[in-house]
Amino acid sequence: DPEATTSSGAKQLGTTVSGSNDLVTGRLAGAAAGDYDLDGGTTSVRSPAITLPSGTLNLSFSWYLAHGSNASSADFLRVKVVGSTTTQVFQQLGAAANRNGAWATATANLSAFAGQSVRILIEAGDASGASLVEAGVDDVKITRQP
Repeated sequence: DPEATTSSGAKQLGTTVSGSNDLVTGRLAGAAAGDYDLDGGTTSVRSPAITLPSGTLNLSFSWYLAHGSNASSADFLRVKVVGSTTTQVFQQLGAAANRNGAWATATANLSAFAGQSVRILIEAGDASGASLVEAGVDDVKITRQP
């Protein structure tokens, strides 16, 4: 499990949606909330190639984006599908207001990629400089509708 951080409320959550692993901007909490948060750049993770079957396909995942009041819309959590082209299927932007971490669920229709080999790219960014930004993703699934 990741270590929790707080600064005017929960930022990095100390729990996962299920199991004991999730993707976070920094597993350790550090002595202060901002010690291992995302600062002045982008971090990303990309899946191995996934060959999608035909049919109606959906991507689902749990996510959070938490930030302090010094954040801006330049801070983000994004999910993209990378195949012959790159398509953004999810985006949550920061704002100049305190936002506590809380797990939410998102879905995206991937039917346009049926039969293709794709990768899922998850990016979190702190383009506001020294703002406090934490992000997490868990339970990433691709399902086919019967």
